[in-house]
Amino acid sequence: MKATKFIILVGGLLGLLAFFLPLVSVERGGHSASVSAFQVMKGLDAVEVSVDQGAASREIDVATSASAKQDIGAMKGIVMAIFAPAALLALLGGLGVKRRRFGRVAATFSLLGGIAGLGIASILKSAAGGDGGIGLTLLMVTGVAGIIGGLIALVKPERLAQPKTQAVPNLATVTVARAAA
Repeated sequence: MKATKFIILVGGLLGLLAFFLPLVSVERGGHSASVSAFQVMKGLDAVEVSVDQGAASREIDVATSASAKQDIGAMKGIVMAIFAPAALLALLGGLGVKRRRFGRVAATFSLLGGIAGLGIASILKSAAGGDGGIGLTLLMVTGVAGIIGGLIALVKPERLAQPKTQAVPNLATVTVARAAA
C-alpha cells in the first residue's frame, strides 16, 4: 500500500519532534515547570563542564571526575535511546519514499520499532503519571504509527512498479503473420 511509508515517515518525524517538546509538565503549589529531552541533554552537558572544571581546579580527584563523566555519558545514552525507535522509523520512512517502495523487510523493522517505541513511551507515561507532557504523547503516537504502518506493509507490501514493455515478436509470430497475409 502506498500510504504505509508516509505513515511511518510522519510517525518517525513526530517522535523526533518530541525530543524538543515537554516530556514532563509538573504543576505544584501554583508553580509549574516542564522539561524536554533537549533540555535534559543541555543540562547534562553543563554538569559535564562543571565536573571538568572541578577536576581542573583540583576540587575533585581524577577518579571521581572520570566516574562522574562516565555516568553522565550513560545518562545521555539513555535519553537518546528513548528516541532511537523514532529515528529508525523516520529513516525507514524516508528511505521508502526515496526508493518509491516499501517491502516486507522494512515493514518488519517498522513494526518492531513501533512496538519498542510504544513500549518505551508507555513505561515513561505511566512513570510520569498525570504529569506527562505532549512529548510523551507524541512518542506514543510514533509507536502506534510504526505498528500500524508495519502491519499494513506486511500484509500488502509495496513493490516497485514494473514498466510496461511491448512484446518483441519472435520468429514464429513473424512467419505466421507473413503466411496469413
